[in-house]
Amino acid sequence: MEKDIPLRFEVLSTEENDRHRVSQRKEIEFILEQIIARNSRVVLYYGDENEFILTTLLSFSDDAVWLEQGQSSQINQRVSDSGKLIFVSAHLNVKVQFEVFTSTSEVHGSRPAFRLPFPASIYRLQRREYYRLTAPVENPLRCIVSVGHPPKITPREVTIMDISGGGIGLTCAETDTELTPGTVYPNCAIELPDFGSISTAIEVKNLVRVTTSNGNDILRAGCEFKNLDGSSQIQLQRYVTAMQRLANR
Repeated sequence: MEKDIPLRFEVLSTEENDRHRVSQRKEIEFILEQIIARNSRVVLYYGDENEFILTTLLSFSDDAVWLEQGQSSQINQRVSDSGKLIFVSAHLNVKVQFEVFTSTSEVHGSRPAFRLPFPASIYRLQRREYYRLTAPVENPLRCIVSVGHPPKITPREVTIMDISGGGIGLTCAETDTELTPGTVYPNCAIELPDFGSISTAIEVKNLVRVTTSNGNDILRAGCEFKNLDGSSQIQLQRYVTAMQRLANR
C-alpha cells in the first residue's frame, strides 16, 4: 500500500537538479505509466504557483501528456493561460515533479483535458528513510570497488550484505579489500540480476571488524551512495520492490 505523500512542489538546488533528474525517455514513460495504472493523485500548480488543482493523468504520447480538467471553466482557463505549470505526483512512494511552460485545452477521449508537452526530464524526490533489503545468500550481489592509489588501482569484488536506495552494506575478509571510513570510491559497479547494472560512487561511512564462529575476522562496511543518478535510482527501486514481492509470496 502506497503512503499518502504531501504533493507540494519543491524548489531544487543545482546539486539536487543533477541528483534527482531522470532524463531517459523509457524511464519517464515507465513512471507515467505507473501513475496512470495506479490512478495516483496529481496536483497541478499554476499562476503564481500558490494556486493549484487536483487532477488525473489520462494518457501520454510521443510529444504530449493529457490531464483531466476541473469543473470550473474559469479556473481551467487560468491554467491554460499560465506561463508555467508544475506537475507533482508520486511513484513507488517517491514524489515525482516536472514543469512545463505551455498548455492547451482540448477534448481527449471525450473528456475535457489539458494538453502539456511531454517532459524532457522529471525529478524523483526521495525524502524518506529507505527500505533496506537483505541481499540473497545464494547467488549474492557483488560490488566491484576500485581500491588503491594511482597508478596502482585494483578492482575488487566485494559481497553485498544489504542494499537500499541510499546505500549498501559490504562484507569481506579483512585481508581481501582495503576499505577506509570517510573515503569515496568512484565508479563502483553493481549487477542487479534481471534489472541490469548500475555505476555509482560510494562513501564508506563506518567499518566494523567481526569475528565469526570459526574464528575468522571479517569486515562489515556501511556505505552511502554518492550522487546516484535518477535512472539508476529507478532501476534500484524496481529491483528492491521485486525482491520484496518475492519474499512476501
